[in-house]
Amino acid sequence: MNPLFLIRKKFNFYLIFYCFFYSTILTSQENLGYNNFDKVCKKSDAYYLYFYTDVTYEPSWSSYKKYTSVDNKIVINNSKGVDEFAFLKLDEYEANHIKKIEIKTLKANGTIIKLDSSIVFKKDAKTKKIDAINYPIPGVEPGDTIYTAYTYYEILKKNELKNYVSLHKNIPSINSQYTIKTNPEMIVKYKNYNNFPEPTVVSNDSLLYVQFSEDKLKPFLETKYSCLPCDLPYTYYTLNKKNDKLRTWGNVYNEEFNFLTLPMAIDLDRSSYFKRWKKRTLDEAKDSSKYYKFEFLYNTVLNDFEIAEAQPYEFIKSSGHFLKEKRFDNISIRRFYRQLLEDLEIEYWAVFAKSKRKGEIDFDYIRNGEFDHIFFAYKDESDNLQFIYPHNNIFKYQLNEIPTSLYNTQAVMVKPVIRASEKKKKEKFITRELQIAKEDSVTIAKVILPGMNSTYNRVDQIVYGDVKLEAKKVTFKSRLLVSGGLSTELRNYFSEMNQNKELGEYYDALYKIEGDNTLEIDSIFKTYLNNEKPFSYVINSSGKLNNTISFINDGMMSLSVEKLLSHNIVETTLNEDNLHYYLDYKYSDDFQLYLNFPNEIEIIGSENSTITFKNDYGEFSFEIKQMKKNQVKIKSSYKITKDFISKEDLVHIEKLNDELKRAKSKRFIIKTIAN
Repeated sequence: MNPLFLIRKKFNFYLIFYCFFYSTILTSQENLGYNNFDKVCKKSDAYYLYFYTDVTYEPSWSSYKKYTSVDNKIVINNSKGVDEFAFLKLDEYEANHIKKIEIKTLKANGTIIKLDSSIVFKKDAKTKKIDAINYPIPGVEPGDTIYTAYTYYEILKKNELKNYVSLHKNIPSINSQYTIKTNPEMIVKYKNYNNFPEPTVVSNDSLLYVQFSEDKLKPFLETKYSCLPCDLPYTYYTLNKKNDKLRTWGNVYNEEFNFLTLPMAIDLDRSSYFKRWKKRTLDEAKDSSKYYKFEFLYNTVLNDFEIAEAQPYEFIKSSGHFLKEKRFDNISIRRFYRQLLEDLEIEYWAVFAKSKRKGEIDFDYIRNGEFDHIFFAYKDESDNLQFIYPHNNIFKYQLNEIPTSLYNTQAVMVKPVIRASEKKKKEKFITRELQIAKEDSVTIAKVILPGMNSTYNRVDQIVYGDVKLEAKKVTFKSRLLVSGGLSTELRNYFSEMNQNKELGEYYDALYKIEGDNTLEIDSIFKTYLNNEKPFSYVINSSGKLNNTISFINDGMMSLSVEKLLSHNIVETTLNEDNLHYYLDYKYSDDFQLYLNFPNEIEIIGSENSTITFKNDYGEFSFEIKQMKKNQVKIKSSYKITKDFISKEDLVHIEKLNDELKRAKSKRFIIKTIAN
């Protein structure tokens, strides 16, 4: 082909691109005027004039190089905008893979201040790496504009050529663009969601160019309950070679489940120990059903084995090795479960799931790496579906216990058409050549993963306090019961604190600084976990009750409710930029306090103090009353009855929380009556 023709063709492409780019900017500027969006920008702490992300994929031997270029201008409106946005923020990976960078403050008076990047990018003397960067941009004041442009690179495998793209930001943006560039031998497969706009596509002999663009994007208020893929427009794309076949559920099973769970056939020293351990452990249960045997062996590992980091050489070790060591890691435990299920001839499924706030699974566009949860399921002798979620280094899951982020979400269950018992031995293990067995045909089923309602997802705390008048202190004994998702989360939190000393010390310090030590626990003298659903976990403790009773004089005390009622509330901030709320589960939080005094008492101010409130989203109740001559009872209950709350209905949660605030504002006088 004539080289001159190629040059002309390349020039024509860039001419088309330049005209398109320039007309886009002019159009967006012409349409701004003094409309509502202009007011939104001026009202915000800051806004983007534009935010461009250009991604280029280049083949590099057996992998690909990905260059990501970020180019934007942000206008700072006020001092709050300076505090929030006048910083260069890069994560550790970006900081260590920067190719070029330019940061400038464009002053309102026309002067320009450049950030000296040599000051920012300093390597640690020991690690020889750059830490995550959060560096103040110099000279920024309200009315200034910050210009940011940088490029960093990544080395990717073929199955990593993908991305999720949302052009929305947490502040307004006049124009946002995301551009993909690659060679013409590749194709970009994409699917748009929530009315995301179609891209501009240009393809020629030298380049494939895809640009997604949106104008006048209003901001959104993200909270811990937000699901951005549920509510905001986005696209998901993958890059493939033109001759690549479409991805199937068989590919998902082979590449993402088999890779994680197939046992090893390499470790000859300990390979036979698995059967000896199983036979010895099941000695008294050898005549039981295969389902009882599995549950028995599962609980044996759960109760008696440690979950720890594996050593590098242990990657090729068999289940027998880990049984001998009485510990597993998060990969070997999966291999062990699979081997156990197949050895007991229990038919099982691979379960592929996605956390609720990462959006729903698209069953038609089967994407690589979409699933952040991969585990097992089988049906017991009563035809009930049972889930096996693998333990990790922090937390051990009970049989049929799953992470709360999966409650009531849709998942896909996949199993081979040919049963495990019908396969040859070499098809059940990773071979000496590290070849992973592949299934030719699979069957799938869609399933809604189980959740629990507010009857099971609950906190129930009863506190018995004794008021010591002479010592002017209150001691207590407490029984705390948590169940359902709250049990899973609390036990997970305790496990993390026990294993991470620095994190534990951080929370201890925070606990002291915030002064939230109303129930100061001196000792925990009993804990109990029921391993059957809803996994009730009971903690019996004793300690001191602080910040509740103020001793006015020998016969008069002030009782403050504020610190006592520390319910787990759904926090709300009413704002026009709100997104819908997606909670993991509905729940109830009940608290009872019995205060015993050495003398007869009288409560002053308890008249008309009862609160009872209920709407479509929750309930709250509060009461204080005298039970005996020397006893005060306080009872409070906070309940959330829906796990989805639209942004329009957040006002109902606000009203619920207002009732709790009203109860917390109450103070009562306790007067002792001399004997």
